[in-house]
Amino acid sequence: MLALLIFSVILGGIVAGVTGIGILFWVVSVFVFICGLPAALITGFISGQVKYSQDRADLREKKRQIAENEREIMRTIREEERDDYNFFENNQISYNSDAHSKQYFYRSGPKARDKNGKFISKK
Repeated sequence: MLALLIFSVILGGIVAGVTGIGILFWVVSVFVFICGLPAALITGFISGQVKYSQDRADLREKKRQIAENEREIMRTIREEERDDYNFFENNQISYNSDAHSKQYFYRSGPKARDKNGKFISKK
């Protein structure tokens, strides 16, 4: 639009300068501007549509990248939780004696006991 206005002013100035009639400046400038206006509007609309389509494509790509990053973070969190759970399960030792379940956590085995069944301290 601005380019059309500048072009029409330049063309009107050239015509007025060559003919020497000042009123032709306004006549030619307005005529060229009005005749070129539909083309400028259509061109502006098409380039606006192309720009809009590109902006939408960029936005879709950005949303896809964000979703992919979020899935990667959630996958990492699930793996860490699974590793923590497996670590807990692997370090848990269960013994069944006299119909009572006893569990010892994070130990390599049960505590040592004497012949009466009391725990022996590790002094």
